[in-house]
Amino acid sequence: MIVRDDLDRRLTAWFAADAAPREPEHLLGSVLARTARTRRRPAWLIPERWIPMSAITSRAAATPRAPWRLVGALALLILALVVGAMLIVGNQPRELPAPFGPAANGLVAYAADGDIYTVDPVTGQSRAIVTGPETDSEPVWSLDGMQLVFQRVVEGERSGRLYVARADGSNVTAITPEPLSNIDSYSFSPDGREVMIVSDSPVFGKISVAKVDGSGIRTLDIGRPAETPVYRPPDGGEIAFVSGSTYSLGLYVVNADGSNLRTLVEPAANIVLGVPTWSPNGLLIAYDKVRMGVPDWTTQTHIMSADGTGDRTLPLPPDALWSGQGVFSNDGTSLSLVRGYSPRSDEDLVLAVVPTDGSGTGVQTGRGLLAAWPSRYEWAPDDSAILLTPMDRTGTAVQQLLIDPSTGQARPAPWAASSDPTWQRLATD
Repeated sequence: MIVRDDLDRRLTAWFAADAAPREPEHLLGSVLARTARTRRRPAWLIPERWIPMSAITSRAAATPRAPWRLVGALALLILALVVGAMLIVGNQPRELPAPFGPAANGLVAYAADGDIYTVDPVTGQSRAIVTGPETDSEPVWSLDGMQLVFQRVVEGERSGRLYVARADGSNVTAITPEPLSNIDSYSFSPDGREVMIVSDSPVFGKISVAKVDGSGIRTLDIGRPAETPVYRPPDGGEIAFVSGSTYSLGLYVVNADGSNLRTLVEPAANIVLGVPTWSPNGLLIAYDKVRMGVPDWTTQTHIMSADGTGDRTLPLPPDALWSGQGVFSNDGTSLSLVRGYSPRSDEDLVLAVVPTDGSGTGVQTGRGLLAAWPSRYEWAPDDSAILLTPMDRTGTAVQQLLIDPSTGQARPAPWAASSDPTWQRLATD
């Protein structure tokens, strides 16, 4: 999960404006991320009878005849078994590279009253794991579930530092030696050894990479300011990000060391692209595309191949007007997104779950579940639920909800939390 601070506050104010439709004043915001239904597997084809039940009569012979019917039946049985096995293997989902793909559900981390807590999502029992006089906020789990990164502000300082701790809150280590101004986002590298950070600008910032052991921080020289960078699975060898001017944003990819910058979507006048999101296998990218300078909200969710080819728009129900903020499920088969039924971006909103292949419009929550956009959500590691932190019309995060991705039913989480959702991944047996 990616945490964003300054930029989201600006965008929330934009989205929640209660004036008549007008041209937006600010940049599209960064946002933070399969259904729980088990795929059906082909049943074994079991023939009713392989050997005729009627008696076979023949004249006696000195040398018995070979039982050709029995041999043929056995051959058919072996063939059926081989074909059945091939069908089962072919229809099983491919294993995704670690640390991506479905995992076991661990603890949910959240911030409250300046401390960091974890909660068991089954029992609802929580405990503080990082406490003290400082103000700690916005925890994010590493993909292996072994570490947390969070922001800390000490009394007398306006800017925060980033710290990493073990899953139990021990071994708290500063990874940014000096406070960083305008921390917009941060996320772990896939191997958990580094944290990628965007800071220093209220709109477009620089990308920094800090070692989790506190041994150093470096800035990537990519030749342009960046927003909403995300590592490409499975090895984090590339980073996707958006960049450009306020009303003209393109989508780019660069190697993790800052070299080999490539353009995936060229910037165009009055076109703003939202945060890119990689599929768990690293083969697809989802992003938002917004047309500016028009009275109605026009966001559409796009999916394309990692090289920028095959760009397509996900379908909408007939009465829906726009969608955005896509987050891939852990198995890569579904995308959760916000869907709007009003030409305004802050009215009549739902959370929807749609197939990534574009074969349908999926399922969604009840109309009007969300009071404002962007809200934050993340899939449970096993894809059995979506953890949602809604925002009210003032832009304030409120009580977290759990969404059933197969039905769209929503219920309050059995713990009190309103920080950005982050769910610990645990290895499956």
